[in-house]
Amino acid sequence: MIWERTPIDPRRVIALRAIRETNAFLTECVRNPDRFRRIPVVRVGFGSFPPGLAGEFWSEMLAVA
Repeated sequence: MIWERTPIDPRRVIALRAIRETNAFLTECVRNPDRFRRIPVVRVGFGSFPPGLAGEFWSEMLAVA
């Protein structure tokens, strides 16, 4: 008997892994909201961010722990 392997699409493997990891991260965020930094938001047309907030936010997000 000859076994035929079904080809594995590496793009699909990567996509499924990204979905699985994103799902795990979002689930953890919902379960423990106090452990994660909230992304600041302003409703369009109803305000603006203070100067320097973007730089401060991203420097914190991209800092190496």
